[in-house]
Amino acid sequence: MHLALRELQDLARRPQAWIVLAATGLIMGMVGPFGTFDMPVVPRLAYWLTVVTGTTALCLLIERWVFHAIGGRLPDLVAVLVGGALAGLPIALCVWIFNRMVFGTGTEAMSLWALLAYTIPIAALVTSAVHVLVRSDDVEGLPDGAAPALLDRLPLPQRGRLLHIAVSDHYVDVTTDRGTTLVLMRLSDAIRETAPIRGLQVHRSHWVALDAVRRGRRIGGKPVLELETGVLVPVSRTFLPAVRDAGLLV
Repeated sequence: MHLALRELQDLARRPQAWIVLAATGLIMGMVGPFGTFDMPVVPRLAYWLTVVTGTTALCLLIERWVFHAIGGRLPDLVAVLVGGALAGLPIALCVWIFNRMVFGTGTEAMSLWALLAYTIPIAALVTSAVHVLVRSDDVEGLPDGAAPALLDRLPLPQRGRLLHIAVSDHYVDVTTDRGTTLVLMRLSDAIRETAPIRGLQVHRSHWVALDAVRRGRRIGGKPVLELETGVLVPVSRTFLPAVRDAGLLV
């Protein structure tokens, strides 16, 4: 759940995600499906913006939680499909409760069973479609189209060109050209899963991809590598010879 929350927070920082949610909510508000067209325009728009935003957040949180729980034992697409279907259960309950709050208990609003019939397949299909669409572009820019196994541990939006791995308590922060993700594993295990990417461990807490290094320099006499992201990675004395042999420092 910690990883799922972290991924949801990362997504919430993306303006594109809010644009898509707002556009979807506005479209649903204008169309007024499921008997909501009879509502006044402003309350109808507010209703659908709330429903779309809330159900999307809940769907992604549960789908990511299920994915991390069963991923690796099942193919990724199957894990995503199961996570999306399971997310449909609490989504239906939340929408049913919200409808009773908005429309009252005496309304002819959609029953819980009818909501389940919609939310389960819709959540499963939407999460699966997103997985397929994003996965088709996951390994863009990787040599010979070969993706390191480490990318399979990342959420779909963050799978891209591997740049940097850094220790964060009992986790590692895995950085690609599409963002940073917290993964529960040891640095040594993560490094083993970076093949075939050419890289080096440059510190007991850092690994870098060679093509991600913009330049090597010294700050206060201490060697560091500046990555294309602007991050400065320290180079420890133990790994300094290998860094020099790679031509990253003189």
